[in-house]
Amino acid sequence: MLDPITIATITAAVSVLGNEYLKGIASEAGKATWQKVKALLGWTSDPEMAEVPERVAKKLHQSPEIAQELREILKSNSETGAAAAIVGKIKAEKVIVAQTIMGNITQQ
Repeated sequence: MLDPITIATITAAVSVLGNEYLKGIASEAGKATWQKVKALLGWTSDPEMAEVPERVAKKLHQSPEIAQELREILKSNSETGAAAAIVGKIKAEKVIVAQTIMGNITQQ
């Protein structure tokens, strides 16, 4: 299970990228990153802008193991703009205790 801060941060970053893409203002790197995000989330088509946050958060709750990969995709290219800036500011460390995942988030 992911902590709420991690879910909110990743959801916000994907939403920013998705909004840029859906508005047609994403860079080429942003467009490529959006396609990778969509593929990882299992989306075959672009959702409506208003649906992006809910769909991302739901997917993270269902499949928390994809959070790290999403984070890496989003910060892999600094040309993805605000999305990379959002996820680039968190550092998540996971500690497993009695089959419970607890997260420590530090701001850099």
